[in-house]
Amino acid sequence: MSTPSTADEITSPDNSISHAPDTARIMHWSIYGRPGAPSTTRATASSWKHKPFSKPVTRPWSHVIPSSELPKLLNGFIPNQMEDKWFVYTDGPDAQGNAAVRFFRSWTGYAMVSAKLVMSMDGEGRAKEEDARFTELTWETDKEMYNGDMDAPGTVLGVAQWCMGCQLGPKEREGSAAEENEEEAPAGSS
Repeated sequence: MSTPSTADEITSPDNSISHAPDTARIMHWSIYGRPGAPSTTRATASSWKHKPFSKPVTRPWSHVIPSSELPKLLNGFIPNQMEDKWFVYTDGPDAQGNAAVRFFRSWTGYAMVSAKLVMSMDGEGRAKEEDARFTELTWETDKEMYNGDMDAPGTVLGVAQWCMGCQLGPKEREGSAAEENEEEAPAGSS
C-alpha cells in the first residue's frame, strides 16, 4: 500500500489516488484509518475486544452483495496497527444462510453497526456462488459511544471498501434504512 505523496492525496485500497481537500482527507482518516486489504483468515468474536450496543436502532435495509465479494466480507477485518480503526467479524451463516456482519471501533470496542445478510446455501451447508443481500441494519444511537453523525449504510459500505477491499457498490436508497438513518442516526467514529 502506498502512502499519500502530497497533502491533498488519499490512496485507496486499489492504490488509486484521489485528490481531496485537507479537511475531507482528515475526516476520512479519522473515520476509516489507513487502507486495509482483504483478510486471508476469518475474524471471529474472540479476535478482538468488543462491547455490545448500548442503544441500538434496527431498520430494514436492502443491498446486494456480489458473490465475488462475499468471502472478503465474511472474513472480516482484524486491526493490527493503531491506524486500523475498525474490527469487523461475521456471525454465521447458519443453515438457512442468515449471518450478521458486525462493525466495531477498534480502540474502544464499541459496537457501531451490525448488518444482517442472507445468502443461498447448498444442501451441505456451504454458501452457493450467488449474490447475497443485506436485509437489515442495526446501529448505535448512544451519543456517548461516538462523535459526529452516523450514516449506517455508508459506514458499512465505506469500512467494507476501505478496510477490507470489498466492493459492495453504491448505496441503494429506495425503501432502505439510509433514508431514515439520515434523520435520526449517530456517528461513524468514536
